[in-house]
Amino acid sequence: MENQPGKESVSEQIAELTRQLEDLIQKRHERIQLAKKLMSSEDPEKGIFHNKEIFNLKQESLQLEVEAEFCRKKINRLNLGYQV
Repeated sequence: MENQPGKESVSEQIAELTRQLEDLIQKRHERIQLAKKLMSSEDPEKGIFHNKEIFNLKQESLQLEVEAEFCRKKINRLNLGYQV
């Protein structure tokens, strides 16, 4: 039986999801590092605050964490033989 156009094999789906997962993890790490950098650069005595930027970065980080968890679960389902 041939692969139908637009249908990927399970191993191809897992490979793609793994790439997506790695990308999401990298983006999350970048957001966390930038938030830490902004926190360390704040200077209350001079009135330098980055609260909005830090909040947004942490929010993005949490969103990326959730997306990464969905990728992990999809990979696990494929490994168990379920269709995604």
